[in-house]
Amino acid sequence: MKHIALCILALAACMACRATDRAIIVGIGQYAPYTGWKRINGDADITLLQPALQKGGFTDIVTLANDRATKQAIVNALKAMAERCKPGDRVLFHFSGHGQPVEDINGDEASGYDEAVVTYSARKTCTGNYAGQQHLIDDELNPLLNTIKRRLGPNGAMFVTIDACYSRGMERCNSDIDDTDILNSARGTDHTFRAKSNTTYLKTIPRPQRFDAGASLVVVSACQSTERNYECKSPTGKMYGSLSYYLYTLIKQSTDFTAWTKAFQNGDYRRRKIFQPIQHPAVVVYK
Repeated sequence: MKHIALCILALAACMACRATDRAIIVGIGQYAPYTGWKRINGDADITLLQPALQKGGFTDIVTLANDRATKQAIVNALKAMAERCKPGDRVLFHFSGHGQPVEDINGDEASGYDEAVVTYSARKTCTGNYAGQQHLIDDELNPLLNTIKRRLGPNGAMFVTIDACYSRGMERCNSDIDDTDILNSARGTDHTFRAKSNTTYLKTIPRPQRFDAGASLVVVSACQSTERNYECKSPTGKMYGSLSYYLYTLIKQSTDFTAWTKAFQNGDYRRRKIFQPIQHPAVVVYK
């Protein structure tokens, strides 16, 4: 009897320390009307990915769509995720929406531009009192991801996917695309956000630090910084983000982050013809 009780206690302890798969999915299709951003299908990506992740065993999934995807809400979700995480957990952070290059003020980018995801209330241009406060700039995202990475520990893993574009100096159209729906679905702009000389917000953002030791971290962007990110049309005719749809195909096969990383590094997406030939996902791995 004593042996059985010890086995039950050991099983309970094992279940208590079992790793959890967690995710934050942000999808914006309709931006605040005053921001200047066109309608896309970022919100549809949530309805695509959430059930697939649940079926794959993710039990802690936070979704932020449209007006719920403000900068503060995204920051709060990342901070709350860090609080919930345990060593050994796995975390997916996915953003679907517009992206925009932002003039680098603190001098940490050799190109002279920071990358930013465009949250629900972020304006396309620096107007009035708006100086970029609602853009989530890579320098600001860095410490939020770093906190989660550190919290997960060496046995944990984190996968970040950004289905947005950070295009600079690119044509607004591409003559090789003959599908009007796809041609009009670029997620971002070649218009760089530049702060006026009398604004100070971008100057207050500190330079990002190196990532701390902890979980492996893989960051995938839908395209290179000088490319456009177009949506794709599914077999049903519904439009989704190209990176979101490809991620969906990977989730259906496996929820192994290592397998996902290899698929991107090996260019598996080319044979599936989900991305336009002119865009090439960017993959960065941090140990």
